Amino acid sequence: MKIPRKADLINLQEIYKSDAKIAEALGGIPEYLIAYWRRKKGVAPHSAPKFTKQQIADVWERHGDDFRCGRELNISKAAFYSWRRKYGILERPAFLKLEQLELLLNRSETGAPSAHLVVEPAQPRTAVDKIRDHCRDRWPGASHAADCHIAAQAGRSDSPVVVSPGPSVRWPTTPPVAGTELPDGPGHDPVWCLPDRGSIVWQLVEARTILPGSLVVGPQRIVSGLGGLGILASDPEGASGPGRPIKIEITRRLHAACDVEDIVLAILYHGWRLDEPGVTVEFSGMPIERLTVDRKVRLCRLTVANGALAAICPFDDAIRRHYGRLLLGRYPQTHADRSAVYHGEHFLEGRGVQPRFGSVDETGCLHVLPQSDPDIRGVVIGPEAYPYEIELAASLIEGHVIPGAMAGALLVCPATIGVYRLAQRRGWLQTLINAGASVLDVGLARRLGWNGIVRLAAGDQADSQRAVCCTNLPSEPPTPSAGRLVFASVRSALSHSGLIPRTDQSVSLLTE
Repeated sequence: MKIPRKADLINLQEIYKSDAKIAEALGGIPEYLIAYWRRKKGVAPHSAPKFTKQQIADVWERHGDDFRCGRELNISKAAFYSWRRKYGILERPAFLKLEQLELLLNRSETGAPSAHLVVEPAQPRTAVDKIRDHCRDRWPGASHAADCHIAAQAGRSDSPVVVSPGPSVRWPTTPPVAGTELPDGPGHDPVWCLPDRGSIVWQLVEARTILPGSLVVGPQRIVSGLGGLGILASDPEGASGPGRPIKIEITRRLHAACDVEDIVLAILYHGWRLDEPGVTVEFSGMPIERLTVDRKVRLCRLTVANGALAAICPFDDAIRRHYGRLLLGRYPQTHADRSAVYHGEHFLEGRGVQPRFGSVDETGCLHVLPQSDPDIRGVVIGPEAYPYEIELAASLIEGHVIPGAMAGALLVCPATIGVYRLAQRRGWLQTLINAGASVLDVGLARRLGWNGIVRLAAGDQADSQRAVCCTNLPSEPPTPSAGRLVFASVRSALSHSGLIPRTDQSVSLLTE
């Protein structure tokens, strides 16, 4: 084939943009050959701006803040400021100018009542409202549509689960195959998710099959933790209803001895009702944005387990890093407006969150213990332990050896096979085993069940003396023979069970 002239290459580049499409247009020649011709002719690769001036101007007029604008466009605050400077968008938005005019009028020296100018969005909405409206716009023909449906094959906890993208649930044509994993990235065809590989929630998190800003419908026991990825996950009845969004904002920093389990216990301690009909919790605040993805997933799952219809965390850098290139630089704006109206707003200072313990009754409900130091005889990391729990337990117990009298008192149950492999590669499992802990694989933990794992951690003690501390709430009603169940974070459970020496820091917090 004759080598194209430089002018021909430039014209082809303006039409087809990329080397791959130029190669396809020229008859399917190799892509590297187009790149070679460009270099030989001195033609630079095609480059288009990631964002146009109109896009940057529209986002700037809506928010007027580099951080909020960058978060909507899935870039950093500094990157958005660079785009503004590139396009010469340096003036403040109109609504900020009117707000300053309002302050000037209120501070007039005449003392006369000034005109109260209020400039707000036409319809300030919460994050829940934005996700539902976005879903209705995407699927206008279906009244009860969702971006993704998750349903069990036979309604049992051990049956395969179908993940079906689209406005309605669709079943795969091929049966599930044991040992297969979910495909990476969002797909367009329904796929099977097998409980044999562990927690369904964490399998979805690992596979990144559902993107942030989506509305997911499915059983709460399966989809409740997806809110940690900026996904609105609800059951079929709650997805179509209006809901009652409430806002829980965490201010300042969390104490180093506290974790997401302590946040949930602090919410229950303050008596904020999560079990009212239709309550959807929106978390906000800098401490929430600083949490890792697995901590966000655990926070949302525990919140739903305590009565909320759904829970969601804001999209941030941690979620962006988790998805990587799958978001392609774009993310639908699902952050609440500044003047959004909630059915209730609660503020919790980070320094006010303390390590606490909860008690799980026969129905699986969680109650905050009045005493600060329960008698713990065994610790279960999990069941369905996420990476942050295993990593934290390994770092705390490293260098210590569990006494022989308490052999088997520490059980670690990874959530999925992927978490098990990750902990093995990082050396966390080896650290726990060297200290005397027992690590259960996913298959054995599934066969034992919740009550079997608790009885295994309690040992041969009498029923009245059994007190097993778990870092996750029960997925099935506990039986009296399993003993008394205590709920706490990993640090609190290990420190107050005698498995590791107590730190003065945690003791002082618990006695305040």
